[in-house]
Amino acid sequence: MRKSHFIVAAEMCLANGVRLLADADFVSDSERPAGTSFALAMIAQEEFAKAFFLFLAARGGITWNSLICRATRDHTCKQLLGLVLNHLSPDWDEEEKRSDEFLANIKEHKRLCAAFDSTSDWTERNRILEKIKEIGAKFDSLPQAITDAIFILRHEKIGRWESSTWVWEEEPTYDPLAKSLFDGKLDREKQDALYVRLGRDGRAAKTPIQIKYEDAKAAMKLADRMRSFVKYILERSDDVPDREYEKIESAFKAAFASLTEKDTQALAS
Repeated sequence: MRKSHFIVAAEMCLANGVRLLADADFVSDSERPAGTSFALAMIAQEEFAKAFFLFLAARGGITWNSLICRATRDHTCKQLLGLVLNHLSPDWDEEEKRSDEFLANIKEHKRLCAAFDSTSDWTERNRILEKIKEIGAKFDSLPQAITDAIFILRHEKIGRWESSTWVWEEEPTYDPLAKSLFDGKLDREKQDALYVRLGRDGRAAKTPIQIKYEDAKAAMKLADRMRSFVKYILERSDDVPDREYEKIESAFKAAFASLTEKDTQALAS
């Protein structure tokens, strides 16, 4: 079967990210400034995030148009996507934590079901039923940082490209991590790894030599986890990889449902 052009493009982004990550590793040295390896690792993360966005387009999670294409060229958009991708590619400690929480919820669900069956008191039954619903909601929900990252991407970024004249009736309160990405914190860190930042008085405020080796290694490890997950889903593009991905795809479909192919501007603009 012929591959979707989105999948072909995603594979190219993956390959480029792998090259950038290899370059980051090549210049990484605990005895030398880490700015270059940190910046390369960050750019690799953005390439993997772009590949993930293309994968969503291939599966119909988003409808491709010039605004979506523009988002793939916007650093903040790719960093918000990177937060989502980070959630889908956790380290072993986070994976173990999630597994423990899942098993604990399963155990509590069974206990509550048994308690529900053992009582004939309808007040107590209703109380137990509410607890069972709460546990069910946990299975279906995503962390606030992830839902906010998707919301910010759709409305604060792409939404304001659609129209810059609207305002919130009530200003949203976002998760601090998602908000920091929207405010450009991560992109400033990447810029600081490449350039000398100047203060308003003209003095040097920060230089790439201040980037720590440990921060560069952490960025490389995160990029490698992203690489592994993107490679995994591209190899299985016709199947939903897992329950957590399924929740992410559903969240994108809901958030981006109002963004259609009506935008027919030239995609290369």
